[in-house]
Amino acid sequence: MRKGILVSFIGVLLLSFVLSGCSSAESGSSEGEFLRVGTASMGGNFFPLGAAIAQMVNDEMDGYNASAQATGGSSENANFLGSGDLEFALIQSSPLKNAYQGKEKFDGRAVESLRGVTAIYFNSFHILVRKDAGVETIEDLKGKKIAVGPVGGGIQVNTNKLLGVYGISPEDYEAVHGTRQDATEGLKTGRVDAHIYATGIGSSQVTDLINTGEVKLISMDQATIEKMVEENPDFGEGTIPAGTYEGQDEPVETIRGSSLLVTTEDMSEDLVYELTKKIFENIETLQGHHKYFKQTKVEDATKGMSVPLHPGAKKYFEEVGTQ
Repeated sequence: MRKGILVSFIGVLLLSFVLSGCSSAESGSSEGEFLRVGTASMGGNFFPLGAAIAQMVNDEMDGYNASAQATGGSSENANFLGSGDLEFALIQSSPLKNAYQGKEKFDGRAVESLRGVTAIYFNSFHILVRKDAGVETIEDLKGKKIAVGPVGGGIQVNTNKLLGVYGISPEDYEAVHGTRQDATEGLKTGRVDAHIYATGIGSSQVTDLINTGEVKLISMDQATIEKMVEENPDFGEGTIPAGTYEGQDEPVETIRGSSLLVTTEDMSEDLVYELTKKIFENIETLQGHHKYFKQTKVEDATKGMSVPLHPGAKKYFEEVGTQ
């Protein structure tokens, strides 16, 4: 008798699990279309920015379920968009141009489906060097250990582009690969001599490094800045004002690029239009998540945009009179 009761009880439990599984599957399918937002490693700015965008989608857009994805950064994001492994991604302007045009590491495998949504923020090149590395000018970086992020990522692309105009090839320095956090720790401990970090002015990571007293910023010379901007329209002249960081008594002359939200031509016009609109309608909420959203403005949306605008984004910008 007891055995029969036990068997019946187990049968009920199994049936409950089956029904529960069906219910979960149905509720999962009703959660909406999944949108993956590619970022970079968790130690940088892309991840919290992407997470904020994903949260906004979940809060403000019915029928979608978004999440931020940690990746190897800009170049990997371009590849993942092209292969359909991401729906949206944050990508720096220079790697984006290379991916779309099939240049440098994208030679022979251009990702022509890439389409722009909006510029999110503008990243000034912070050329960070240890004070004990014997580096006073960029030319002094030859033969030094330089943190360049993940292999083939946006940090490495930008580093080689900047050093290249000074005649420094990748063979002329020791590349140290790793995450953004690895680069930061390497500068603190002396494992690396330098790191070229394209980020927003007043970056907390840069502030942390400068505050150690072991790291400083160096400038580019004006003639090289003008040459680089002329040869690379996705860059512009930039200045890090004096006093931005502790002990920085003089302005630092440099270049700046754009960090852009990107998708592909396969994304529907309605979806991209709604997402673009929601970003600007909820910009104050986004700014509460990360200060770099203070640079996200409709009038600057296409600055540094090195791929065609997606029709959905273009439709929104035409509506608000910026196109």
